[in-house]
Amino acid sequence: MKPSKVFSLLLIGMLSLSLVLAGCSKSNQTAGEKKPSELVVAQAANPTTMDPHDTQDTLAYGIQKTMYEGLLGFDKDMKVVPVLAEALPELAKDAKSLTFKLKKGIKFQDGTDFNADAVKANIDRLKDPANKLKRASLFAAVDHVEIIDPYTVKIVLNKPFAPIVQAFAHPAGMMISPKAIKEYGKDLNRHPVGTGPFQFVEWKDGQYVTVKKFDGYWDKANAAKVEKITFKPVPEAASRVAMLKTGEAQFIYPLPSEQVESVKGDSNIVVDKAQSIIERYVVFNVTQKPFNDKRVRQALNYAVDKDALTKVVYKGLASPPESAIAPKVWGFQKQQMYAYDVEKAKKLLAEAGLPNGFEVTLWTPNDTERAKIAEFIQQQWQAVGVKTTIQQMEFVTLTNLLSVKPEESKLQAAVSGWSPSTGEADWGIRPLLTQSMFPTAGFNSGFYVNDQLEKYIMTGLESADEKERLNAYADAQKVIVEDAPWVFLTVPDNLAGKRKNLSGVYVLPDAALDVRGATFQ
Repeated sequence: MKPSKVFSLLLIGMLSLSLVLAGCSKSNQTAGEKKPSELVVAQAANPTTMDPHDTQDTLAYGIQKTMYEGLLGFDKDMKVVPVLAEALPELAKDAKSLTFKLKKGIKFQDGTDFNADAVKANIDRLKDPANKLKRASLFAAVDHVEIIDPYTVKIVLNKPFAPIVQAFAHPAGMMISPKAIKEYGKDLNRHPVGTGPFQFVEWKDGQYVTVKKFDGYWDKANAAKVEKITFKPVPEAASRVAMLKTGEAQFIYPLPSEQVESVKGDSNIVVDKAQSIIERYVVFNVTQKPFNDKRVRQALNYAVDKDALTKVVYKGLASPPESAIAPKVWGFQKQQMYAYDVEKAKKLLAEAGLPNGFEVTLWTPNDTERAKIAEFIQQQWQAVGVKTTIQQMEFVTLTNLLSVKPEESKLQAAVSGWSPSTGEADWGIRPLLTQSMFPTAGFNSGFYVNDQLEKYIMTGLESADEKERLNAYADAQKVIVEDAPWVFLTVPDNLAGKRKNLSGVYVLPDAALDVRGATFQ
Protein backbone atom coordinates (compact mmCIF):
# COMPACT_ATOMS: atom_id res chain seq x y z
CA MET A 1 0.00 0.00 0.00
CA LYS A 2 1.06 3.55 -0.57
CA PRO A 3 2.70 4.95 2.56
CA SER A 4 1.21 7.95 4.27
CA LYS A 5 2.64 11.36 3.51
CA VAL A 6 4.24 11.61 6.93
CA PHE A 7 5.83 8.20 6.65
CA SER A 8 7.09 9.07 3.16
CA LEU A 9 8.80 12.19 4.47
CA LEU A 10 10.42 10.23 7.27
CA LEU A 11 11.54 7.58 4.82
CA ILE A 12 13.04 10.14 2.46
CA GLY A 13 14.83 11.76 5.38
CA MET A 14 16.29 8.45 6.53
CA LEU A 15 17.32 7.61 2.98
CA SER A 16 19.00 10.97 2.54
CA LEU A 17 20.96 10.43 5.75
CA SER A 18 22.11 7.01 4.62
CA LEU A 19 23.15 8.47 1.28
CA VAL A 20 25.29 11.12 2.94
CA LEU A 21 27.01 8.55 5.17
CA ALA A 22 27.56 6.20 2.29
CA GLY A 23 28.98 9.03 0.23
CA CYS A 24 31.45 9.87 3.01
CA SER A 25 32.58 6.27 3.11
CA LYS A 26 33.28 6.18 -0.64
CA SER A 27 34.96 9.53 -0.72
CA ASN A 28 37.39 8.37 1.92
CA GLN A 29 38.95 5.84 -0.44
CA THR A 30 42.64 6.48 -0.84
CA ALA A 31 44.92 6.21 -3.83
CA GLY A 32 46.14 2.67 -4.40
CA GLU A 33 43.06 1.15 -2.74
CA LYS A 34 41.75 -2.05 -4.35
CA LYS A 35 39.19 -1.55 -7.09
CA PRO A 36 35.57 -2.32 -6.07
CA SER A 37 34.46 -5.94 -6.17
CA GLU A 38 30.74 -5.19 -5.73
CA LEU A 39 28.34 -3.48 -8.10
CA VAL A 40 25.25 -1.69 -6.79
CA VAL A 41 22.47 -0.99 -9.29
CA ALA A 42 19.59 1.36 -8.45
CA GLN A 43 16.35 0.79 -10.41
CA ALA A 44 12.94 2.44 -10.49
CA ALA A 45 10.94 -0.37 -8.86
CA ASN A 46 10.94 -3.62 -6.96
CA PRO A 47 11.03 -6.68 -9.25
CA THR A 48 7.88 -8.77 -9.50
CA THR A 49 9.42 -12.25 -9.48
CA MET A 50 12.60 -14.24 -10.11
CA ASP A 51 10.75 -16.82 -12.25
CA PRO A 52 11.52 -16.01 -15.92
CA HIS A 53 8.57 -18.07 -17.14
CA ASP A 54 6.20 -15.93 -15.07
CA THR A 55 7.75 -12.47 -15.52
CA GLN A 56 6.11 -9.53 -17.26
CA ASP A 57 8.53 -6.68 -16.52
CA THR A 58 11.90 -6.00 -18.10
CA LEU A 59 13.20 -4.73 -14.77
CA ALA A 60 12.95 -8.23 -13.28
CA TYR A 61 14.47 -9.74 -16.40
CA GLY A 62 17.53 -7.52 -16.00
CA ILE A 63 18.20 -9.14 -12.62
CA GLN A 64 17.32 -12.66 -13.75
CA LYS A 65 19.76 -12.49 -16.67
CA THR A 66 22.66 -12.54 -14.23
CA MET A 67 21.52 -16.00 -13.06
CA TYR A 68 19.70 -17.53 -16.02
CA GLU A 69 20.53 -18.22 -19.67
CA GLY A 70 18.49 -19.44 -22.63
CA LEU A 71 19.21 -21.56 -25.67
CA LEU A 72 19.33 -18.26 -27.54
CA GLY A 73 19.65 -14.64 -26.48
CA PHE A 74 20.11 -11.10 -27.80
CA ASP A 75 23.31 -9.13 -28.30
CA LYS A 76 23.54 -5.37 -27.59
CA ASP A 77 21.58 -4.58 -30.75
CA MET A 78 18.98 -7.31 -30.08
CA LYS A 79 20.36 -9.56 -32.80
CA VAL A 80 19.56 -13.20 -31.97
CA VAL A 81 22.66 -15.17 -30.91
CA PRO A 82 23.21 -18.74 -29.60
CA VAL A 83 23.90 -19.09 -25.86
CA LEU A 84 23.28 -22.61 -24.51
CA ALA A 85 22.65 -23.84 -28.06
CA GLU A 86 25.68 -24.55 -30.25
CA ALA A 87 24.26 -22.45 -33.09
CA LEU A 88 21.09 -20.79 -34.29
CA PRO A 89 18.41 -23.38 -35.19
CA GLU A 90 17.00 -23.65 -38.65
CA LEU A 91 13.25 -23.31 -38.97
CA ALA A 92 11.78 -26.14 -41.07
CA LYS A 93 10.50 -25.16 -44.53
CA ASP A 94 6.91 -25.55 -43.34
CA ALA A 95 7.72 -23.35 -40.28
CA LYS A 96 6.42 -26.16 -38.01
CA SER A 97 9.59 -27.38 -36.25
CA LEU A 98 13.14 -26.41 -35.31
CA THR A 99 16.02 -28.42 -33.90
CA PHE A 100 18.59 -27.31 -31.32
CA LYS A 101 22.05 -28.81 -30.78
CA LEU A 102 23.05 -28.09 -27.18
CA LYS A 103 26.45 -27.18 -25.74
CA LYS A 104 27.97 -29.86 -23.48
CA GLY A 105 29.59 -29.71 -20.06
CA ILE A 106 27.26 -27.09 -18.60
CA LYS A 107 25.81 -27.35 -15.09
CA PHE A 108 23.15 -25.40 -13.27
CA GLN A 109 24.16 -23.61 -10.08
CA ASP A 110 22.78 -26.53 -8.00
CA GLY A 111 24.99 -29.05 -9.83
CA THR A 112 22.28 -30.38 -12.15
CA ASP A 113 23.39 -31.17 -15.72
CA PHE A 114 22.13 -29.01 -18.55
CA ASN A 115 20.98 -31.30 -21.36
CA ALA A 116 17.99 -32.23 -23.54
CA ASP A 117 16.04 -33.46 -20.51
CA ALA A 118 16.43 -30.04 -18.90
CA VAL A 119 15.15 -28.29 -22.04
CA LYS A 120 12.12 -30.57 -22.18
CA ALA A 121 11.39 -30.04 -18.47
CA ASN A 122 11.37 -26.27 -19.01
CA ILE A 123 9.16 -26.27 -22.09
CA ASP A 124 6.79 -28.78 -20.51
CA ARG A 125 6.51 -26.49 -17.49
CA LEU A 126 5.74 -23.51 -19.70
CA LYS A 127 3.15 -25.49 -21.64
CA ASP A 128 1.29 -26.91 -18.64
CA PRO A 129 -1.90 -24.80 -18.22
CA ALA A 130 -2.10 -25.82 -14.56
CA ASN A 131 0.99 -23.68 -13.90
CA LYS A 132 -0.75 -20.52 -15.24
CA LEU A 133 2.56 -18.95 -16.20
CA LYS A 134 2.37 -15.44 -17.65
CA ARG A 135 4.79 -16.18 -20.49
CA ALA A 136 3.15 -19.41 -21.61
CA SER A 137 1.52 -17.49 -24.46
CA LEU A 138 4.93 -16.83 -26.00
CA PHE A 139 5.33 -20.59 -26.53
CA ALA A 140 1.69 -21.41 -27.33
CA ALA A 141 2.71 -22.60 -30.80
CA VAL A 142 4.91 -25.37 -29.33
CA ASP A 143 3.14 -28.72 -29.45
CA HIS A 144 5.81 -30.88 -27.82
CA VAL A 145 9.54 -31.45 -27.42
CA GLU A 146 11.26 -34.52 -28.85
CA ILE A 147 14.60 -35.64 -27.35
CA ILE A 148 16.71 -36.83 -30.28
CA ASP A 149 19.77 -37.56 -28.12
CA PRO A 150 21.10 -36.20 -24.78
CA TYR A 151 22.21 -32.96 -26.48
CA THR A 152 19.72 -32.58 -29.32
CA VAL A 153 16.08 -31.48 -29.05
CA LYS A 154 13.45 -31.00 -31.72
CA ILE A 155 10.73 -28.43 -31.02
CA VAL A 156 7.54 -29.48 -32.82
CA LEU A 157 4.94 -26.76 -33.41
CA ASN A 158 1.18 -27.13 -33.62
CA LYS A 159 0.97 -24.67 -36.53
CA PRO A 160 3.30 -22.60 -38.70
CA PHE A 161 4.73 -19.92 -36.44
CA ALA A 162 7.35 -17.67 -38.00
CA PRO A 163 8.45 -15.74 -34.83
CA ILE A 164 9.37 -18.90 -32.89
CA VAL A 165 13.15 -18.31 -33.11
CA GLN A 166 12.75 -14.83 -31.58
CA ALA A 167 10.52 -16.38 -28.89
CA PHE A 168 13.37 -18.65 -27.80
CA ALA A 169 15.69 -15.63 -27.61
CA HIS A 170 13.23 -13.85 -25.30
CA PRO A 171 14.22 -13.97 -21.60
CA ALA A 172 11.07 -16.04 -20.96
CA GLY A 173 12.92 -18.89 -22.66
CA MET A 174 15.69 -18.95 -20.06
CA MET A 175 16.37 -22.41 -18.63
CA ILE A 176 15.63 -23.27 -14.99
CA SER A 177 17.24 -26.19 -13.19
CA PRO A 178 14.86 -29.19 -13.45
CA LYS A 179 15.81 -30.06 -9.86
CA ALA A 180 14.70 -26.58 -8.72
CA ILE A 181 11.44 -26.89 -10.66
CA LYS A 182 10.63 -30.08 -8.75
CA GLU A 183 11.92 -28.91 -5.38
CA TYR A 184 10.38 -25.46 -5.21
CA GLY A 185 7.19 -25.70 -7.28
CA LYS A 186 5.18 -22.50 -6.96
CA ASP A 187 7.89 -21.01 -4.72
CA LEU A 188 10.38 -21.02 -7.58
CA ASN A 189 9.89 -17.27 -7.92
CA ARG A 190 11.96 -16.92 -4.73
CA HIS A 191 14.55 -19.62 -5.52
CA PRO A 192 16.12 -18.90 -8.92
CA VAL A 193 18.62 -21.52 -10.18
CA GLY A 194 20.08 -21.20 -13.67
CA THR A 195 23.35 -21.65 -15.58
CA GLY A 196 24.40 -17.97 -15.55
CA PRO A 197 27.61 -16.35 -14.24
CA PHE A 198 25.96 -15.30 -10.97
CA GLN A 199 23.88 -17.20 -8.43
CA PHE A 200 21.11 -16.06 -6.16
CA VAL A 201 21.85 -14.95 -2.59
CA GLU A 202 18.90 -13.03 -1.14
CA TRP A 203 15.79 -10.97 -2.00
CA LYS A 204 14.29 -8.59 0.57
CA ASP A 205 11.16 -6.94 -0.80
CA GLY A 206 11.51 -3.21 -1.30
CA GLN A 207 15.16 -3.30 -0.23
CA TYR A 208 17.41 -5.36 -2.51
CA VAL A 209 18.13 -8.47 -4.53
CA THR A 210 21.67 -9.81 -4.21
CA VAL A 211 23.59 -12.24 -6.44
CA LYS A 212 27.17 -13.47 -6.18
CA LYS A 213 29.74 -14.84 -8.62
CA PHE A 214 29.14 -18.48 -9.65
CA ASP A 215 32.53 -20.19 -9.61
CA GLY A 216 31.27 -23.16 -11.66
CA TYR A 217 30.22 -21.02 -14.64
CA TRP A 218 30.87 -22.87 -17.90
CA ASP A 219 32.01 -19.95 -20.09
CA LYS A 220 35.36 -19.00 -18.55
CA ALA A 221 35.96 -16.22 -21.09
CA ASN A 222 32.81 -14.46 -19.88
CA ALA A 223 32.94 -15.35 -16.19
CA ALA A 224 31.87 -12.71 -13.67
CA LYS A 225 34.46 -10.03 -12.96
CA VAL A 226 32.83 -8.71 -9.79
CA GLU A 227 32.10 -10.81 -6.71
CA LYS A 228 28.63 -9.47 -5.97
CA ILE A 229 25.82 -7.42 -7.48
CA THR A 230 23.07 -5.75 -5.46
CA PHE A 231 19.93 -4.43 -7.16
CA LYS A 232 18.06 -1.79 -5.15
CA PRO A 233 14.56 -0.46 -5.92
CA VAL A 234 14.61 3.34 -5.72
CA PRO A 235 11.38 4.76 -7.23
CA GLU A 236 12.26 8.40 -6.62
CA ALA A 237 14.45 9.59 -9.49
CA ALA A 238 16.31 12.23 -7.46
CA SER A 239 17.34 9.59 -4.92
CA ARG A 240 18.77 7.37 -7.68
CA VAL A 241 20.81 10.30 -8.97
CA ALA A 242 22.02 11.12 -5.45
CA MET A 243 23.17 7.51 -5.02
CA LEU A 244 25.11 7.71 -8.29
CA LYS A 245 26.76 10.99 -7.36
CA THR A 246 27.88 9.78 -3.94
CA GLY A 247 29.02 6.41 -5.28
CA GLU A 248 26.48 4.44 -3.24
CA ALA A 249 25.29 3.07 -6.59
CA GLN A 250 27.58 2.68 -9.57
CA PHE A 251 24.82 2.23 -12.15
CA ILE A 252 21.29 3.68 -12.22
CA TYR A 253 18.42 3.11 -14.61
CA PRO A 254 16.51 5.01 -15.66
CA LEU A 255 18.40 8.27 -15.33
CA PRO A 256 15.72 10.99 -15.19
CA SER A 257 15.92 13.17 -18.27
CA GLU A 258 15.54 16.39 -16.28
CA GLN A 259 18.79 15.67 -14.46
CA VAL A 260 20.94 14.65 -17.41
CA GLU A 261 22.49 18.10 -17.70
CA SER A 262 23.35 18.23 -14.00
CA VAL A 263 25.26 14.94 -13.98
CA LYS A 264 27.04 15.75 -17.24
CA GLY A 265 29.10 18.22 -15.25
CA ASP A 266 30.32 15.49 -12.91
CA SER A 267 33.61 14.04 -14.16
CA ASN A 268 32.96 10.79 -12.28
CA ILE A 269 29.71 10.05 -14.13
CA VAL A 270 29.00 8.88 -17.68
CA VAL A 271 25.55 9.18 -19.31
CA ASP A 272 24.47 6.41 -21.71
CA LYS A 273 21.75 7.44 -24.18
CA ALA A 274 20.13 5.38 -26.93
CA GLN A 275 16.85 5.12 -28.79
CA SER A 276 14.57 2.54 -27.20
CA ILE A 277 11.83 0.26 -28.54
CA ILE A 278 9.52 1.19 -25.64
CA GLU A 279 6.17 2.84 -26.25
CA ARG A 280 4.33 4.64 -23.46
CA TYR A 281 0.55 4.92 -23.65
CA VAL A 282 -2.65 5.25 -21.66
CA VAL A 283 -4.68 2.06 -21.80
CA PHE A 284 -8.49 2.30 -21.62
CA ASN A 285 -10.88 -0.33 -20.36
CA VAL A 286 -12.86 -0.48 -23.61
CA THR A 287 -15.59 -2.63 -22.04
CA GLN A 288 -16.70 0.29 -19.85
CA LYS A 289 -18.43 3.58 -20.67
CA PRO A 290 -17.39 5.99 -22.00
CA PHE A 291 -14.30 4.18 -23.34
CA ASN A 292 -16.38 1.72 -25.33
CA ASP A 293 -17.00 4.62 -27.73
CA LYS A 294 -14.22 5.10 -30.29
CA ARG A 295 -15.01 8.83 -30.53
CA VAL A 296 -14.16 9.29 -26.86
CA ARG A 297 -10.86 7.42 -27.24
CA GLN A 298 -9.97 9.47 -30.31
CA ALA A 299 -10.95 12.69 -28.53
CA LEU A 300 -8.58 11.96 -25.65
CA ASN A 301 -5.79 11.37 -28.18
CA TYR A 302 -6.43 14.73 -29.84
CA ALA A 303 -6.48 16.36 -26.40
CA VAL A 304 -2.86 15.47 -25.55
CA ASP A 305 0.00 17.51 -27.04
CA LYS A 306 2.65 14.83 -27.52
CA ASP A 307 5.35 17.32 -28.58
CA ALA A 308 4.80 19.26 -25.38
CA LEU A 309 4.82 16.02 -23.37
CA THR A 310 8.19 15.16 -24.84
CA LYS A 311 9.59 18.56 -23.88
CA VAL A 312 7.97 18.91 -20.45
CA VAL A 313 8.42 15.39 -19.08
CA TYR A 314 11.46 14.19 -21.04
CA LYS A 315 13.34 17.44 -21.76
CA GLY A 316 13.38 16.45 -25.43
CA LEU A 317 14.98 13.05 -24.78
CA ALA A 318 12.06 11.16 -26.32
CA SER A 319 10.01 11.19 -29.53
CA PRO A 320 6.29 11.48 -30.24
CA PRO A 321 4.93 8.07 -31.31
CA GLU A 322 4.57 7.33 -35.01
CA SER A 323 2.57 4.13 -34.61
CA ALA A 324 1.54 1.63 -31.93
CA ILE A 325 5.12 0.28 -31.96
CA ALA A 326 8.43 2.12 -31.94
CA PRO A 327 10.42 2.76 -35.15
CA LYS A 328 13.25 0.36 -34.23
CA VAL A 329 10.87 -2.61 -33.95
CA TRP A 330 10.94 -4.97 -36.94
CA GLY A 331 7.69 -4.51 -38.89
CA PHE A 332 7.16 -0.87 -37.89
CA GLN A 333 5.35 1.36 -40.39
CA LYS A 334 4.74 5.04 -39.81
CA GLN A 335 1.07 6.00 -39.35
CA GLN A 336 -0.97 9.21 -39.47
CA MET A 337 -1.15 10.01 -35.75
CA TYR A 338 -3.42 12.33 -33.74
CA ALA A 339 -2.25 15.94 -33.94
CA TYR A 340 -2.96 18.15 -30.93
CA ASP A 341 -6.41 19.66 -31.58
CA VAL A 342 -8.53 20.71 -28.60
CA GLU A 343 -11.50 21.82 -30.71
CA LYS A 344 -11.61 18.52 -32.56
CA ALA A 345 -11.47 16.69 -29.24
CA LYS A 346 -14.40 18.73 -27.89
CA LYS A 347 -16.40 18.08 -31.07
CA LEU A 348 -15.88 14.32 -30.80
CA LEU A 349 -16.88 14.32 -27.13
CA ALA A 350 -20.04 16.26 -27.99
CA GLU A 351 -20.87 13.76 -30.74
CA ALA A 352 -20.44 10.99 -28.16
CA GLY A 353 -23.00 12.71 -25.91
CA LEU A 354 -20.40 14.15 -23.52
CA PRO A 355 -20.30 17.90 -24.31
CA ASN A 356 -19.38 18.68 -20.70
CA GLY A 357 -16.77 15.97 -20.39
CA PHE A 358 -16.73 13.33 -17.64
CA GLU A 359 -14.74 12.12 -14.63
CA VAL A 360 -12.08 9.43 -14.80
CA THR A 361 -9.58 7.80 -12.45
CA LEU A 362 -6.13 7.41 -14.00
CA TRP A 363 -3.86 4.81 -12.45
CA THR A 364 -0.09 5.18 -12.64
CA PRO A 365 3.02 3.61 -11.12
CA ASN A 366 4.58 5.87 -8.50
CA ASP A 367 7.95 6.32 -10.20
CA THR A 368 8.84 9.90 -11.02
CA GLU A 369 8.57 9.70 -14.80
CA ARG A 370 5.15 8.12 -15.04
CA ALA A 371 3.77 10.22 -12.20
CA LYS A 372 4.74 13.30 -14.24
CA ILE A 373 3.10 11.84 -17.34
CA ALA A 374 -0.13 11.39 -15.37
CA GLU A 375 -0.03 14.98 -14.12
CA PHE A 376 0.58 16.25 -17.66
CA ILE A 377 -2.39 14.28 -19.00
CA GLN A 378 -4.56 15.50 -16.13
CA GLN A 379 -3.88 19.10 -17.15
CA GLN A 380 -4.41 18.46 -20.85
CA TRP A 381 -7.68 16.56 -20.48
CA GLN A 382 -9.01 19.31 -18.20
CA ALA A 383 -9.05 21.61 -21.26
CA VAL A 384 -11.72 19.41 -22.87
CA GLY A 385 -13.79 19.02 -19.69
CA VAL A 386 -12.42 15.70 -18.51
CA LYS A 387 -11.77 15.76 -14.75
CA THR A 388 -9.00 13.30 -13.92
CA THR A 389 -8.22 11.82 -10.51
CA ILE A 390 -4.69 10.40 -10.40
CA GLN A 391 -4.14 7.29 -8.31
CA GLN A 392 -0.47 6.44 -7.80
CA MET A 393 0.59 3.02 -6.58
CA GLU A 394 3.52 0.66 -6.37
CA PHE A 395 4.45 -0.88 -9.72
CA VAL A 396 3.77 -4.40 -8.47
CA THR A 397 0.35 -3.36 -7.12
CA LEU A 398 -0.62 -1.83 -10.45
CA THR A 399 0.61 -4.88 -12.33
CA ASN A 400 -1.58 -7.10 -10.17
CA LEU A 401 -4.62 -4.85 -10.70
CA LEU A 402 -4.13 -5.03 -14.47
CA SER A 403 -3.65 -8.80 -14.49
CA VAL A 404 -7.28 -9.76 -13.85
CA LYS A 405 -10.20 -11.06 -15.89
CA PRO A 406 -12.68 -8.58 -17.48
CA GLU A 407 -15.40 -9.22 -14.90
CA GLU A 408 -12.94 -8.49 -12.07
CA SER A 409 -11.31 -5.39 -13.55
CA LYS A 410 -11.71 -1.99 -11.89
CA LEU A 411 -9.62 -0.25 -14.53
CA GLN A 412 -10.82 2.91 -16.25
CA ALA A 413 -7.50 4.19 -17.59
CA ALA A 414 -3.84 3.66 -16.68
CA VAL A 415 -0.45 5.01 -17.69
CA SER A 416 1.29 2.00 -19.12
CA GLY A 417 4.02 0.97 -21.53
CA TRP A 418 5.39 -1.96 -23.40
CA SER A 419 8.74 -3.12 -24.64
CA PRO A 420 8.51 -5.92 -27.24
CA SER A 421 11.37 -8.05 -25.98
CA THR A 422 11.58 -10.13 -29.15
CA GLY A 423 12.28 -6.93 -31.13
CA GLU A 424 9.52 -7.54 -33.69
CA ALA A 425 5.97 -6.40 -34.41
CA ASP A 426 4.23 -9.60 -33.35
CA TRP A 427 5.28 -9.20 -29.73
CA GLY A 428 4.67 -5.47 -29.87
CA ILE A 429 0.98 -5.97 -30.72
CA ARG A 430 -0.39 -9.47 -30.08
CA PRO A 431 0.15 -9.64 -26.27
CA LEU A 432 -1.58 -6.28 -25.76
CA LEU A 433 -4.42 -6.08 -28.23
CA THR A 434 -5.76 -9.51 -29.18
CA GLN A 435 -8.58 -11.48 -27.61
CA SER A 436 -6.52 -14.55 -26.69
CA MET A 437 -4.30 -12.27 -24.61
CA PHE A 438 -6.78 -11.16 -22.00
CA PRO A 439 -5.18 -11.50 -18.55
CA THR A 440 -3.90 -13.75 -17.24
CA ALA A 441 -2.92 -15.37 -20.56
CA GLY A 442 -1.48 -12.05 -21.80
CA PHE A 443 -1.47 -8.31 -21.19
CA ASN A 444 -4.57 -7.04 -23.00
CA SER A 445 -5.65 -5.37 -19.77
CA GLY A 446 -8.06 -3.02 -21.61
CA PHE A 447 -9.85 -6.05 -23.16
CA TYR A 448 -9.67 -4.63 -26.67
CA VAL A 449 -11.03 -6.81 -29.50
CA ASN A 450 -11.05 -6.04 -33.23
CA ASP A 451 -11.78 -8.84 -35.71
CA GLN A 452 -9.91 -7.15 -38.53
CA LEU A 453 -6.82 -6.78 -36.38
CA GLU A 454 -7.01 -10.46 -35.35
CA LYS A 455 -6.99 -11.43 -39.03
CA TYR A 456 -3.88 -9.36 -39.81
CA ILE A 457 -2.05 -10.73 -36.76
CA MET A 458 -2.77 -14.33 -37.80
CA THR A 459 -1.40 -13.63 -41.28
CA GLY A 460 1.75 -12.24 -39.73
CA LEU A 461 2.13 -15.30 -37.53
CA GLU A 462 1.54 -18.03 -40.06
CA SER A 463 3.14 -16.72 -43.22
CA ALA A 464 6.71 -17.68 -44.05
CA ASP A 465 6.84 -14.87 -46.64
CA GLU A 466 8.55 -11.81 -45.14
CA LYS A 467 6.86 -9.32 -47.46
CA GLU A 468 3.44 -10.74 -46.65
CA ARG A 469 4.22 -10.54 -42.94
CA LEU A 470 5.36 -6.92 -43.21
CA ASN A 471 2.20 -5.96 -45.11
CA ALA A 472 0.04 -7.67 -42.49
CA TYR A 473 1.72 -5.85 -39.61
CA ALA A 474 1.43 -2.53 -41.46
CA ASP A 475 -2.32 -3.09 -41.87
CA ALA A 476 -2.56 -4.05 -38.19
CA GLN A 477 -0.90 -0.79 -37.10
CA LYS A 478 -3.30 1.24 -39.24
CA VAL A 479 -6.30 -0.42 -37.58
CA ILE A 480 -4.94 0.15 -34.08
CA VAL A 481 -4.22 3.85 -34.58
CA GLU A 482 -7.64 4.45 -36.16
CA ASP A 483 -9.50 2.59 -33.40
CA ALA A 484 -7.44 4.22 -30.61
CA PRO A 485 -7.58 1.67 -27.78
CA TRP A 486 -4.79 3.75 -26.22
CA VAL A 487 -3.65 7.33 -26.03
CA PHE A 488 -0.34 7.00 -27.86
CA LEU A 489 2.10 9.05 -25.77
CA THR A 490 5.81 8.76 -26.48
CA VAL A 491 8.86 6.66 -27.31
CA PRO A 492 11.44 7.56 -24.63
CA ASP A 493 15.19 7.33 -25.04
CA ASN A 494 16.99 4.87 -22.80
CA LEU A 495 19.01 6.94 -20.33
CA ALA A 496 21.32 5.35 -17.81
CA GLY A 497 24.00 6.77 -15.55
CA LYS A 498 27.17 5.03 -14.41
CA ARG A 499 30.36 5.77 -12.56
CA LYS A 500 33.27 6.48 -14.87
CA ASN A 501 35.35 3.53 -13.63
CA LEU A 502 32.60 1.01 -14.48
CA SER A 503 32.36 -0.79 -17.84
CA GLY A 504 30.66 -3.87 -19.26
CA VAL A 505 27.12 -2.76 -18.39
CA TYR A 506 24.46 -1.50 -20.79
CA VAL A 507 20.75 -1.16 -21.47
CA LEU A 508 19.27 -3.07 -24.41
CA PRO A 509 16.77 -1.26 -26.69
CA ASP A 510 13.95 -3.08 -24.85
CA ALA A 511 15.19 -1.54 -21.55
CA ALA A 512 16.49 -4.80 -20.07
CA LEU A 513 19.77 -4.33 -18.24
CA ASP A 514 22.79 -6.46 -19.01
CA VAL A 515 25.29 -6.20 -16.16
CA ARG A 516 26.90 -9.63 -16.49
CA GLY A 517 30.14 -8.18 -17.82
CA ALA A 518 30.48 -5.52 -15.12
CA THR A 519 34.06 -4.64 -14.25
CA PHE A 520 35.84 -1.76 -12.55
CA GLN A 521 39.05 -0.09 -13.67
